[in-house]
Amino acid sequence: MEIAFVGGGETVLGFNLAGIKKSYAANTEEELVSKINDVMADSNVGILVLKQSDWNRLPKRLQEQLSESVKPTVISIGTEQSTEMREKIKRAIGVDLWK
Repeated sequence: MEIAFVGGGETVLGFNLAGIKKSYAANTEEELVSKINDVMADSNVGILVLKQSDWNRLPKRLQEQLSESVKPTVISIGTEQSTEMREKIKRAIGVDLWK
C-alpha cells in the first residue's frame, strides 16, 4: 500500500522530499477533483492525504464519498480544526481516544 497526496505545489514538494512518490499538484478545484478521482481509482493507494483547506473546497458529494471510503482511507491535515480523524478512529475501534 502506498500513500498519496493531492494539493498545492509547495506541499507536493514537501511530500516528495519525505519520500511520498505519489504526490500530485492541483491548484484549481477542477484539478483537485480530477487528481483525487485518479488516486481513488489507483488500487495501490491505501491512504490519500489532503490539506484541510483543499478538503473544504471540494463539492459536498465528493466529501461524503471520501468520508465513507475505506480504501483508500482519506485524511485531511492542517491547522484548521477538524474532527474527521477523530470520528474515523472512533468508528474503526469503537472508542473515542480523545476522552
